[in-house]
Amino acid sequence: MFSEGKAKSQSRAVITAISYVLNMAWQEKKPADRVLSSYFHQHRELGSRDRRVISEAFFSLCRWWGWLKKIAPDNTSAPENDWFPVICGALLMENIQAPMLLRLWLEQNKKHLSVLRNIPSKPQERFLWIAHLLGFHKTKGANPKELIPSWTLSEINCDKSVFNLISWLQKRPPLWLRIQKGEPEKIIHELEQQDLNVKRHNFIKNAVALYKTGINLMDTPLYREGDIEVQDISSQAVGIICSPKAGQRWWDVCAGGGGKTLLLAQLMNGKGVIIASDKYSFKLEEMRRRAKRAGFSNISTWNWKGKKLPKEKAIFDGVLVDAPCSGSGTWRRNPAARWNIAKADLKKFSELQFDILLNAASGVKPGGILVYATCSMFREENEDVLKKFLTANPFFELDPFINPLTQKSTEGYIQIWPWDGDCDSMFVARMKNITQ
Repeated sequence: MFSEGKAKSQSRAVITAISYVLNMAWQEKKPADRVLSSYFHQHRELGSRDRRVISEAFFSLCRWWGWLKKIAPDNTSAPENDWFPVICGALLMENIQAPMLLRLWLEQNKKHLSVLRNIPSKPQERFLWIAHLLGFHKTKGANPKELIPSWTLSEINCDKSVFNLISWLQKRPPLWLRIQKGEPEKIIHELEQQDLNVKRHNFIKNAVALYKTGINLMDTPLYREGDIEVQDISSQAVGIICSPKAGQRWWDVCAGGGGKTLLLAQLMNGKGVIIASDKYSFKLEEMRRRAKRAGFSNISTWNWKGKKLPKEKAIFDGVLVDAPCSGSGTWRRNPAARWNIAKADLKKFSELQFDILLNAASGVKPGGILVYATCSMFREENEDVLKKFLTANPFFELDPFINPLTQKSTEGYIQIWPWDGDCDSMFVARMKNITQ
């Protein structure tokens, strides 16, 4: 039976959490997923249902913020009643089941539950219907271009229409896994035994997508024993484009938590040497834990400060520079990020990316490979940085490769789009040191 008291308590918890995360993610410019995780850690009184509703409502609000801000308060500290319609609107935009909140709003506004049966299916029509239902009768128009910052439109060179891209950005991607150890068929069978909807990639045999999780993968034996790793397939494609060989020496420059480092080690069959470096030591600690869990003993870490290497240190068969970037390629998975970046940030990122790429290139030996990657869709961080680097370094040239996701030939660089594999967007360029 519907309990108004319980619904009020749940709505208060949802709105309080979302207001806090919005403030930290958009005003403090902190990663929304980490802020949300930290908030849950600090508020252990929240049950699993409340956490799920908070997470889904928050990310739905961010995904549709370009429209929902038309019915939102002017600031995140607005009274609870002002935010309540916006949260309900976010839930309705994606058919998220949170009956207590919706029923409470309907009862407060003397509307019958049956009105929710007539909600339109098309996004623009749905938003206008919701706005009118929630009492915002003057709200007119819902242009898809409003769902991303307006300045980004001129920064994206897309091989399809911007409306097609935005349509993909509004869809939550599947959770991609990389089978790290064991026979893929056996691992897939074990995943299916847990009632998971598993789909294997057509070309990358160790990549599988989960379209409905329902469980915490971190608690499964498959994850704890290092048999699987969570890694988007666009990120997996970067490692495959590197194409490291067993016995070689590779340097993963901006290793972070080590996802691509582990993939390089897997592709090298655990043989050879991989140096994983990062500016931040704490990130390398996480990488070491993951390497130990996976059983890779050929990985060493280095707290690299970004300086150019002396000539005698150009010893690497391959160097991977997965550079810090705007993260625009992850907007499907982290929609909050699209609202906490400004156009001026791109210049800062591109300058940093060029400096890292330039100095990291000093580690590539003659005949060696240099791979530059970003999880960005923006030309200034991708093609422009690549062009600037090649102009400044005539001893490097593009090295053609096959796109792992589509099996199409490339001239040496690609922009991966969501439709290439129901994935994040990535830019990847492969170059060769032609010094004799």
